[in-house]
Amino acid sequence: MCYSTRIQRGKEMTTTKRLLLACAAVAAGEFAAARVPMFAEAWPAVAVLALLVALLGHAGGFRPWPWAALALVGASLFWAASCEQERVYRKSPWLRDARRRAASESAVPSLSATRRDFARRVSLGLASKREIVRLNQAILLGARANLPWDLRQTFIGAGTIHVFAISGLHVMAVARVLVFLLRLLWLPRRLAETAAVPVIWGYLALIGFPPSAVRAGAMATLACLAPLFRRRPNGLVAWSLTFLGVYLVRPTMIADVGCGLSFAVMLAILVAGDYLRDHPEGWAKTLAVAVAAWAAGVPIAAHVFGRVTPGGVLANLALVPAAGLTVYAGALGLLASFVSETLAAHLNNLSALFTQAMVVLSAGVAGLPGANVEVPRWSVPTCAAWYAACALALLLLHVRRARRRGALH
Repeated sequence: MCYSTRIQRGKEMTTTKRLLLACAAVAAGEFAAARVPMFAEAWPAVAVLALLVALLGHAGGFRPWPWAALALVGASLFWAASCEQERVYRKSPWLRDARRRAASESAVPSLSATRRDFARRVSLGLASKREIVRLNQAILLGARANLPWDLRQTFIGAGTIHVFAISGLHVMAVARVLVFLLRLLWLPRRLAETAAVPVIWGYLALIGFPPSAVRAGAMATLACLAPLFRRRPNGLVAWSLTFLGVYLVRPTMIADVGCGLSFAVMLAILVAGDYLRDHPEGWAKTLAVAVAAWAAGVPIAAHVFGRVTPGGVLANLALVPAAGLTVYAGALGLLASFVSETLAAHLNNLSALFTQAMVVLSAGVAGLPGANVEVPRWSVPTCAAWYAACALALLLLHVRRARRRGALH
């Protein structure tokens, strides 16, 4: 690695660390505020205190002042959003624009018609496979209400119900399909990725802007636009900016279980992927990423639902790739339906094949003893201890790798 590349990578790591610390500070402040909501009316005083900490810390050379100030900002924003004057802030243009909301509400009928048309196109060639059609509509269009109850319980038991929440897996698959098709038109990769951004947000509008999909869309947008500004896509930076955008604009989301689970699992995947960047692709790397994602979600599931699903690690090794192939084939079939419904039917059947594999895999894992265990709900200190242990394990692995590199040099 040349010297200039090392300098550039070092600067990127410093920026990433600072953004991650900023995310941790904001989350800590909002979480602490959520534990003591009785101080909501005092939010202006906390905001002033944050300003004083920033000014005095900067003047006095107090190095942790940015993180302390951000924690206080997070607390004041949470209390401001949850106090009796919440309706005043929700009318502010930067939080909720009434005219924009009215415009979106007027567009609902046409979007509903478009959703019905897309649901029909997803089902082309699958007239005899109604359950598979419902699963494909759920995984491609976010229509989870149509999931059959027995199949829903099968995926819950295997710890794989998350594949039906439109998230990074789905949005990135759609983005890659779009970029692939645009590259077939001889567009340079940079322009193809830029052109995919408005289509991604059109897809999110079609499925109703579910929160998990919006977060994934924001991260995909940052990744796609990075080459346009001659920047290398950085998943951790995109995650951090999306995290700050969500929790600063909507601080009460700190209490949303789905939001926290989505961000925690995505961070674990990104950290594991970054750590294993130099390792060759294979089952060992896939297993490490699956374990990291599972470990990030365990405390949240145990704290909220009183349930731990060790079988999810085994199931996700095969199910997540199968879900990705379902989305790829389904997205291609959806786009092909505008050209040839016969071609779309073939692609939909290919997508159905992968969906059926998902059902078989989930049913097999759910039937294993110990795959889904009910536990007493974990306390907050227990969850903190789990994450601290994970962080310590990651630190030890990092030190070990650094020593190994030192020995090689």
